[in-house]
Amino acid sequence: MLSSTLPQASSATVRQYFQKKSFVKGEFLFKQMDAAAGCYILLKGNVYGLVEDAELGREAVLKKTFSHNSLIGVKELFNNNKYSFSVVCGGEVSCLFLNQTAYKKMLKDEKALAEFHEMALASYFKNDAESDESIAIDGLLGSSIPEVDFMMSKAVDAHNKMKDFSEAFIDELINDVAIEINNHADELASQTVLESGMGVRDNKILKIGLGTIEVAKTLIGQDGIGAISEKKNGVQCINTSMGVVFGMIPITNPVETILFKFLSCLKSRNAIVVSSHRKGRDVGLKTVQLIQSVLQEHGAPVNLIQAPQLPASRAVTNAFMSHKDVNFILATGGPSMVKSAYTSGTPAIGVGKGNAPVWICANSNIEKAAQDVVGSKSFDNGIVCGSENNLLVDRCIVDEFTQQAQKCGAALLNDYELKILLDEVFSSGRLDAQWVGRSAADICHFLNIERDYEIKLILASVEKDNLHSPLLKEKLAPVLSLSVMDDTQQALSLAKNILQGEGAGHTAIIHCDDSSTIEQFAQVVDVSRILVNTPGTQGCIGAANGLELSWTLGCGTQGGGSTSDNVTYRHLMNVKRIAYAL
Repeated sequence: MLSSTLPQASSATVRQYFQKKSFVKGEFLFKQMDAAAGCYILLKGNVYGLVEDAELGREAVLKKTFSHNSLIGVKELFNNNKYSFSVVCGGEVSCLFLNQTAYKKMLKDEKALAEFHEMALASYFKNDAESDESIAIDGLLGSSIPEVDFMMSKAVDAHNKMKDFSEAFIDELINDVAIEINNHADELASQTVLESGMGVRDNKILKIGLGTIEVAKTLIGQDGIGAISEKKNGVQCINTSMGVVFGMIPITNPVETILFKFLSCLKSRNAIVVSSHRKGRDVGLKTVQLIQSVLQEHGAPVNLIQAPQLPASRAVTNAFMSHKDVNFILATGGPSMVKSAYTSGTPAIGVGKGNAPVWICANSNIEKAAQDVVGSKSFDNGIVCGSENNLLVDRCIVDEFTQQAQKCGAALLNDYELKILLDEVFSSGRLDAQWVGRSAADICHFLNIERDYEIKLILASVEKDNLHSPLLKEKLAPVLSLSVMDDTQQALSLAKNILQGEGAGHTAIIHCDDSSTIEQFAQVVDVSRILVNTPGTQGCIGAANGLELSWTLGCGTQGGGSTSDNVTYRHLMNVKRIAYAL
């Protein structure tokens, strides 16, 4: 909808094709989404742009202004497009109007057409070639969405009502919600696989069990809000809640991440609004409804957890993240989503990409290491962000390791098979989206790769100096790169370089029985958690070691985050400190 202050209304050559029109206050020159009937030159009065979003029930007046001699709606006339926003009269208005019929006549008048196009071109560049679509989108950015405002008011009310709950009642809710969701694990796991098209149903049942019953065990009995700690060094602490949390939920763990974030918010006495990935929207809504049914049975506010019914969109997400009543954001998902959380103006914790290097040392328990690797990376078809991604195997044990891995169901690709894997599955320069969360058997069937056993994992060789290989990027599928190491320095260097390419701040894994080598590895890899002799999938979340059990894994500043912890309910509390003179 090009507009600009033109040097003159138009010459007689051009003006002969225009007709004069008058409007009164409140009249529309044209309406958003109307077919382009023509364009206008504003002679007198003022008009303003109005953009509407019927789907989200909001509208906004554009900051863009139109002044004397502005040319309005010409691009739509040229391209025969619909108008991107409405133009409304702010008072009495006088215009020149060029309709479609007159424009078609002008097309046969070379002199008039050239002059008119020159006017339009000047307008285009004077406005920095900004598109009408971007003008409309920018206009809506600061406008409120009624349903978002309504949900937030309910969340604030629910948060206020839970302040007087006893800690025993909070723990009872945690326990009963966990049991209820776990009782529906089979149904929710099946729905997740059907809706998302990724993962393994039986593995998802296990993950839901961890995310419910086991998470509840870590919370029940812990100090919550209001407890005053014993005095230490003259300081006592009082935990306080934050208020309302906005939780962004990934498609990789749609049910258990909702449960983890809700139970953590319940323990820290915060309300939460959860926003599920579009491919997990229905299972997310089902999970929230089950939680709300438990809250209702106990007489607790059902709006302690909510999920928007609005169509999933960036506009809705941004409206929540920047809402004045959202006190904190827990963002679990892709880099762009995490970045948007950190730039929203609301305090946030976000997590980065995983791409764990896994060093199999000569002195490791090779059989166990192979079992851990195959079992972990094939679990739920490799979509856990902290799972193994890149194997670094000492040369002197590589044959034994690959033999053990093949016994566990791994397929070590030959040169021809490796080529077709790269050509067909990594054609975009990284794992093609259609193969995310698909089984190794599905991938091999597509590539006509066969073995005389069930294929659970694909091992794809990469030369240690080929740092640009797409196989060294995060692979959310049961595919692992395999590089052979000649010495310790090579292994340390490659692990470091892999993480510099992708995965910094997340997880690295080592299978080794020598403490000094483990410490060397830990010093070099730029991650927040180093797993020793454990499977990555279970180890990163704290299910196979002493790490905090969590479905939100901080990646530190090197991963673009604000914490390197396995996030727990403690990260969702503010702390008052009473400090006495010593």
